[in-house]
Amino acid sequence: MQQGPGSKDRSLYPLRSGRTQPALPGATLPTASMTARSQQYQLEPQDPSHRRPNYGRRVLLALIGLGLLVEALLLASYPLLAGATTREDAATQALLGLLPWLPHLYWTTALPFLAQIVAHVPFFALTNGGSHTGNGNANLLLCLLVLAFVITLIAGRIGGRVVRERLSPSNVRVLFSTIIILTAIFALTCFFAPAILSQDMFLYGIYGHLVTVYHVNPYVVSLAAFSHEPLQKGISKGAQSVIAPGPVWLDLCIPIVLLARDSIANVLLLFRGLGLVAHLVNTVLIWIILARLKPETRISATILYGWNPLVLLLSINGMHLDVVVVLFILLAVLFFQRKSPILGWVLLLLATLINMLILLLLPLFFCLLMKEARTLPSGRRVFWWLSITGVSVLVVILAYAPYWSGWGLAGLLTYAQHIFLQDNAINSLDAALFKLPITLPPALSWLVSSHHWTIFALVTVGSLLLLGCWLADTVELVVLFSSWVSLALLVLLPTYWPWYALLPLALSLCSANGRTIMLAMLLTIGALLSSYFWLWQPTWSGQALMTIGLPLLVWGWILFFSTTWEMTHANMPQPEQGAKPMHRGLSRPSWPSRPSRPGRRR
Repeated sequence: MQQGPGSKDRSLYPLRSGRTQPALPGATLPTASMTARSQQYQLEPQDPSHRRPNYGRRVLLALIGLGLLVEALLLASYPLLAGATTREDAATQALLGLLPWLPHLYWTTALPFLAQIVAHVPFFALTNGGSHTGNGNANLLLCLLVLAFVITLIAGRIGGRVVRERLSPSNVRVLFSTIIILTAIFALTCFFAPAILSQDMFLYGIYGHLVTVYHVNPYVVSLAAFSHEPLQKGISKGAQSVIAPGPVWLDLCIPIVLLARDSIANVLLLFRGLGLVAHLVNTVLIWIILARLKPETRISATILYGWNPLVLLLSINGMHLDVVVVLFILLAVLFFQRKSPILGWVLLLLATLINMLILLLLPLFFCLLMKEARTLPSGRRVFWWLSITGVSVLVVILAYAPYWSGWGLAGLLTYAQHIFLQDNAINSLDAALFKLPITLPPALSWLVSSHHWTIFALVTVGSLLLLGCWLADTVELVVLFSSWVSLALLVLLPTYWPWYALLPLALSLCSANGRTIMLAMLLTIGALLSSYFWLWQPTWSGQALMTIGLPLLVWGWILFFSTTWEMTHANMPQPEQGAKPMHRGLSRPSWPSRPSRPGRRR
């Protein structure tokens, strides 16, 4: 439509600008456009680090604070460790002769008023070395170690929760570096700490001297025949009839005693140094292994192993060969992860040649070798199996050859029989049941016999092995079943020592199975109690009821209640993804559902 020159084009104006009737003065029409002063908010791009709290920094500060508490508790245990043994203890005399400044670190010397305050509590009354009128040192030491253990659990819990946040790779590296640095500090603290449960280091030194000084075979001679050996002062009479470790460990003892020469203190410090290095490497290996198996658990698992006060004491302060066995097995798991099964198999053989009980884990890892062989062509598969067989035979021959003279196959079979069919019960459930002050039923009396109990343990372990060989086809499952086998050996073997818990703990942490880790941690607490009971005078013969029986009972009840809870809440409806949680209590209805006032209706 054409419009005149003076007409206005109404299409250029809004529809509400047109009026059909005049408006009253001062009135606002409902169709009129209303202007309001708009509030302009300047939208500035924000850095994501400012919008969200820096969880990595918070966790870092929390771990540093908890680590300082653990370090303070370890330092506070120095005078208690020294007072837990007699002044005539060979390890105490040797270390004080080499480290005369060590007593200046004792809080009982630097802060005598604290010792006076503690003396008012009879349960914690401190005694001088050589006085066994009370167990105050052991009681206070147990409290400090339990407190350090609880702090380690808290740190592991914090490390397990931080993985729910999206940490940058730099934050993860900083956390890892902090954990390892604190672990090294704890390890050095235990390296210089007064000796406790150090008898095995004296035995290792004697084995080295038998080869280097007396030129005899440790497998065919008795330690009682070398009563003039200086290291005999550090072992008890009953320890002279113990079974020698595997040939690879004897080979490792030789360079240590050669470097130590005739110094008892050097022997102790060199073995502690070996344990320190092995402990640090084990901590790093747990991190690396879990980085592939289950990355969200690597922070907590690394803390639970590296900061564990019992692991620190048994791996470094009173160094035991089990920490080196853990090192070889973790390296084997790592090489199986990295598709190098032959190297992993050789490391397992080396661990077996230190502790023959590791032979029970070989079938599980052999399943991984079979799985790897099925992926190879038939011609290459034959060569691959020949290579593994040749390498295995070569490793075993080289290990046993120096000690074969005068021993032979008959001696090796007798040695294996003593390992797998143990004829004495010490600190175990078998020993506790055997020494109960009640008359047992005939069937149970037959079972608690050492040979029968060992057969029962081997049947149980064999059942786990059959189940594992049937189901385990991945590294993760092999590690899980290996942890179950090692836990079964720890619980059921007739002989029990606290350091036997090192391997089950490491394998359980690498399995990343929550219930298995729970059992391993409970048994670790039991091992800590066992170390405490061995400081009693006299030692409690039925300690396994507390160190093994109670952790198993607690674990069973926790499983029962948790499983019951899961079953009763399994069919409850789950909230939809992204749905807002429902608020409990009274709430106002939404605006559309509220009736409007009559005056507002039109």
